[in-house]
Amino acid sequence: MNILYRFINWRRNIRLSFEEDVIKRSVIRSAVLLLGIIIAHVYLMTRFEAFSWQDALWLTLTTLSTTGYGDISATTLAGKTATALLLYLGGIFILAKAAGDYFEYRANIRAKKIQGHWEWHMSGHILVINTPSQQGSQFFVRLLRHIKHSGLSAQTVQILTRKFPDGLPSPLSRMPGLVHYTGSGTCPNDLLAVNAQQAKYIVILAEQEDDRDSDSRTFDVLYRLQELKLRDDALVLAECVDDDNRQRFRLAGAKVIIRPMRAYPEMLIRGLVAPGSEQIIENLFSSLGDLYMRYDVSIKQLSWKDIVCQLIRQDLGTAVAYINHETGLCETNPHANTLISTESLFVMANDDKPPTRQAIQQAISAIH
Repeated sequence: MNILYRFINWRRNIRLSFEEDVIKRSVIRSAVLLLGIIIAHVYLMTRFEAFSWQDALWLTLTTLSTTGYGDISATTLAGKTATALLLYLGGIFILAKAAGDYFEYRANIRAKKIQGHWEWHMSGHILVINTPSQQGSQFFVRLLRHIKHSGLSAQTVQILTRKFPDGLPSPLSRMPGLVHYTGSGTCPNDLLAVNAQQAKYIVILAEQEDDRDSDSRTFDVLYRLQELKLRDDALVLAECVDDDNRQRFRLAGAKVIIRPMRAYPEMLIRGLVAPGSEQIIENLFSSLGDLYMRYDVSIKQLSWKDIVCQLIRQDLGTAVAYINHETGLCETNPHANTLISTESLFVMANDDKPPTRQAIQQAISAIH
């Protein structure tokens, strides 16, 4: 199936490229021939009609464009004959053909852009390789929205994928700053077509977020990227299905490695904006390393900085949030001098020995 797709894609690229080359050559030939006719007619008008070259050029252009103001016209038989042969029979026809070829050329380029066969020659862009197997367009819509609200909004995003051979779906096609190329990250020519060596950020999505074999294909992409000699400030982020492959990905050039979490594309963006923060977010979804625990303790009018410092001094963990007793909402990362009154405190504790509620209450009660 993969070989069949590559063959169909190759035939489509060959057809589009051939049509583009034919149209481009036709436009160039028509333009050169038209220029020759204009020069010849201007010269003959200066000879047969004794016009200045400015008047001769004016007559040529107004006649050629079928405007025909009539302020200047040929009066001699030789001049009329030259105008009829060069402009009426030749120039106007060639101009119409050149215009038609040009519009066809533009339509061909537009078709290549829609179908993902146009090489954009970008630099400093965000390159996303692969598409999630499920609800790919919705994932990219959310991803683009998070990029827009992050520090990466100035970068254009290019997707290298086989999922959209007939064009991006409507939710994505309307989003500014997004283009795609129909191809695969395992194909060196496709990586060159998307100018991967000049991308500032490269994101390699796992083809199947629950299939460990996806890691093998991701490793293949990482290896091919190394062959391209990426720019010095390039940051490569790779999704890893099997945690045992993380070190392998690191050695292959991935600077940021995350688990595939399709419901949280913002974690991917944080990995690009602040490498390392993705590990903190990942820990929120696992029971390894850190535990986020809720303690029902009584706190009245204590500053947030005193609460945090006290728990750290007692090696009980780090206070991260509390339940506002007035609104019932969870307040995270309040300002240091905020006075806290609550019955519920959230603490990030070590999973090897999480503190008891009594230990947390005693530490809070000892604050003066």
